Amino acid sequence: MKLSALRHGEIDCFKDDLNTYLKDLYLRDAQITLGELDYEVFGKDSLQIKLNNTQLQKISTGEFNRLRLAILALKSENMNQNGGVLMLDEIDANLSGEESMSVAKVLRQLSKHFQIYVISHQPQLTSMGNQHFLVYKEGDESKTKELDTHGKIDEIARIISGDSVSSEAKKFAKELLEANK
Repeated sequence: MKLSALRHGEIDCFKDDLNTYLKDLYLRDAQITLGELDYEVFGKDSLQIKLNNTQLQKISTGEFNRLRLAILALKSENMNQNGGVLMLDEIDANLSGEESMSVAKVLRQLSKHFQIYVISHQPQLTSMGNQHFLVYKEGDESKTKELDTHGKIDEIARIISGDSVSSEAKKFAKELLEANK
């Protein structure tokens, strides 16, 4: 009963804080309700989240990933010590450049609490990283190589324009890196 009462007392704050992150990530407001179940392993409360009155099962993968990131960011705010390591694989998949940059900004905030490893195929998110590694195949073996500044520019330019790297892509890659220092 006490835990349930505490949850009900905090739900409005949680919703407001979550919606602040969702706005930063270009998502619509979340509606949060706390339902009641028969007692189970985790108690009797059931948290339900909708985005703009849409069930989570019906939102896009990009929306779902950004919602997860917002909840993770909110959780990290409430931690008293470092949060450990986060490994994110294409957290910015299926996003526009603007949405990808919003993810990068939230990840930069999270990097205060977490060591973050991100695999991305978007130039916006890639340009925000402090350290870049190229993952590649050599025969049957996967390898990694840390990239210096020129390597970062070349790799971001390749992400932008494909195998045939244009001078415009290199210029844009350099501008992205400079803007995000």
